[in-house]
Amino acid sequence: MSVVSARRVFGSNGWVEDASVEITDGWIETVSAGGDRPGHAYLIPAYVDLQVTGFRDIDLATTPPSGWSRIGDELAGHGVTSWLPTLVSRPLAEYPRWLEGAAQVMSLQNPGVARILGVHLEGPWLGSRAGAHLDLAAGSVNVNWIKELPNHVKVVTLAPERSGALDAIDELRALNIVAALGHTDADHQTATAAFDQGATLLTHCFNANPPLHHRSPGILGAALARDDVFVSLIADGVHVHPDVIRITIRAKGPDRVALISDASGWERGVLGSQPTQLIDGAPRLADGSLAGSAITLDQAVRFVVNHCGISLHDAVRSASTVPANIINRPDLGRIEPGARADVVALDEQLRVSAVWMDGIRVR
Repeated sequence: MSVVSARRVFGSNGWVEDASVEITDGWIETVSAGGDRPGHAYLIPAYVDLQVTGFRDIDLATTPPSGWSRIGDELAGHGVTSWLPTLVSRPLAEYPRWLEGAAQVMSLQNPGVARILGVHLEGPWLGSRAGAHLDLAAGSVNVNWIKELPNHVKVVTLAPERSGALDAIDELRALNIVAALGHTDADHQTATAAFDQGATLLTHCFNANPPLHHRSPGILGAALARDDVFVSLIADGVHVHPDVIRITIRAKGPDRVALISDASGWERGVLGSQPTQLIDGAPRLADGSLAGSAITLDQAVRFVVNHCGISLHDAVRSASTVPANIINRPDLGRIEPGARADVVALDEQLRVSAVWMDGIRVR
């Protein structure tokens, strides 16, 4: 058994003051208040990132999976212990090899680096707001292709206006894959039909969506008004204005908002086959369109706390608990008895000072 203590511990019912967390065989056994000499300022559940398309000089669409381990190593240093490698739209013929490579990496994961929980396919059946994605899958969504997806696919983002999208959502639900909507010009009626069919997530809310209009609310209005839909946000101050982040969390509640990085290979200067350039802190295409981000989830948490008026507890829920809930991982994203002992210590400036995975300190 090991014990980690902090002045404030993120408990299941709020902060626990001067608390100790007892860990046995990689799992949290108890959370007790009134501990002596706390060792850290804050102890929170480790972050879970549902959308990472690359990192620094690595682009996941073009870098062989054997080169992905460095991303896991760097993410762990930022308090992210679980993540979903995310593939931007590619020709259909490239998916089997990429998915097989991802499965091999998952089977050989190294201790001490952020674990891959599965993969997120962002496309290939997206809409007219493709952004940095190329429209490489013409015509209707191939439902038979969807049926053959392996079980390590956890999220698929598609556009609900594509022919066959509703049938695809049915198949994704049957496979226990999260059906997410994104890169879309869908109107309110089309979006509502997709959510009614079982889509549960709006990918990077506000980005690659039509703007919200008070008489034509579109997909944003549909997602923000529903209690059964999650939204993800890129909280870097570039993709979404701080006030809009605050409005979104107020509208949805912190239990329905997931912070994501959508990090791309900003140092390599490419996203898939599209060249990018880092401008004012964010990767962009030649036409100025945003192409992923250059942030990590610890930076996103600091941003929403320091610039959006969000409490640290709610910010952490959105970066840890909610992403874990979206992909049905109740063992992650919380500090309570029976949860996996993936925890992160933060200092007073909310910077990562220590990281534990399965109860073992790795940073």
